Amino acid sequence: MANGGYWGIKLENNTLYKVSFWAKRGANYTGTIKASLESVEGKVYAQSEEFRPAAGWQHFTCDLTTSNVSNISGNNRFVLYASSRGDVYFDVVTVMPPTWKNRPNGLRPDLAEKLDALKFKFIQFPGGCTAESSNMDSCWNWKNSIGPLEQRPGSTRNRWAYKNDLYFGLDEHMQLCEDLGAEAVYTCSSGISETPGAGGWFGICPLDKMQPIIEDILDLIQYCNGSSSTKWGAKRAANGHPEPYNLKYIEIGNENGWETAKEYNPRYSMIHDSILAHYPEMKIMYNGFRQENVFSHTSGNSVDFVDEHFYLSDLSVLYSKYDSIDAACKKICVAEYASSIKGNGGDVIGNFGDALGDAVFMLGCEKNSERMWWTGYGNYAGLADHGNFGPCIVWNDAVSSFASPSYYMQKMLFTDNAGTYILPATQNTTRCYWSASVDTESGKNDILLKVANNKSTSESVKIILDGADRIDPDGHSSTITGTLEAENSLANPTSIVPSEGTFKAGNSFNYTFPANSISILRVGYLK
Repeated sequence: MANGGYWGIKLENNTLYKVSFWAKRGANYTGTIKASLESVEGKVYAQSEEFRPAAGWQHFTCDLTTSNVSNISGNNRFVLYASSRGDVYFDVVTVMPPTWKNRPNGLRPDLAEKLDALKFKFIQFPGGCTAESSNMDSCWNWKNSIGPLEQRPGSTRNRWAYKNDLYFGLDEHMQLCEDLGAEAVYTCSSGISETPGAGGWFGICPLDKMQPIIEDILDLIQYCNGSSSTKWGAKRAANGHPEPYNLKYIEIGNENGWETAKEYNPRYSMIHDSILAHYPEMKIMYNGFRQENVFSHTSGNSVDFVDEHFYLSDLSVLYSKYDSIDAACKKICVAEYASSIKGNGGDVIGNFGDALGDAVFMLGCEKNSERMWWTGYGNYAGLADHGNFGPCIVWNDAVSSFASPSYYMQKMLFTDNAGTYILPATQNTTRCYWSASVDTESGKNDILLKVANNKSTSESVKIILDGADRIDPDGHSSTITGTLEAENSLANPTSIVPSEGTFKAGNSFNYTFPANSISILRVGYLK
């Protein structure tokens, strides 16, 4: 019995793979079983000793270390061989390669390393439409995602028609957040679900039947934050994490504050009040989706944060969205955004034009950061040629991965060059979009000028640093540029990446920003 994995299994030489499966024999089988890692042509790279299944279910494990792998590819398979004819039953068969930080059920190192390089401040989980699923009977159930894999019953298909097997569950996610140094934001059901279809059909839990949903959320918080003396805290400890996860943020529902605002608001209020009655320290996020004035829809509800989502062909049109905002707003979060010139189809990789639109929008958010709590790209990773929603900022096949231009824009502007506080800035150019800040973490009080020019002609700009006494004349620049259609790919993963340069800086200096470019100028400020 052979399996080729998810469109391939990457095998590397002298590498340990952990095999686990459950098996039982039928009455007519008296033979043995052995596990093998091999090429699709049958060349054996590693093979186990023989296992002898019994009449009842047994758990078999082994470590297979490969040898004689001369060419790294995905053209491999995992095979279970029977020594004779007869009936044998298998379940929960897994082959795990080395994972990032050696976490059980953890992430592929190359995907996790790209994630870690962005230094995320938060990760939303279970994320988007998984939280509400396709109907109320198949909503995400966190209790089905904890404990041994063989005890996780899996999930039905969600809003986007793909299945979540729950192998990467609540504990794996919370552990990942700890490893990344990111805050976890748990998205719970609001009692509203969306069924796929052109009309947008919604399943809504009656108000008088909301209590089980509320109790499930309270159980979740106890699992994440309770001591081992509590019912659910004890289960967390038994599952391998004795210390609380210290979950701080709960988002109620996903994209419910738009078409279903009238149904969402009373359910939000019920869940919000119940959470704070038991856990007053929790911060609650209201899901505003894409309202022009989201606070007109909160109906007087107590709101800590509002989450807005934006998917447009070009997000640069929202550069000034947060220049003025309702005074009732405390903090705005944009937990999902993405420009996509080609739309949100599964084959959309994300090109440099998308990165430009994303950059303009993000600069608008950064220059209004006193109103912004956080922003997050819509989707992290997708399987190349086998996705149904794009763009993502990282794509992979069985063997390798690559990052999109938007990934490199994020890393260049907001990870590698994160400002400490915003500087006031005025401009008289109509071609470029700006954000100015100071980086005190560098120890040099560097001035950061982040600029996106989304026009087809270059722009020469005179930059005046008002009030700066002494400027280091040696400035450093990073720039991403290219044609709007340019993409990275598995074959050419670094087609669109930043280039480094230097320039002569001063209290007043000229700089030419290339056509269709994203730039950061780092200027040393000498007090």
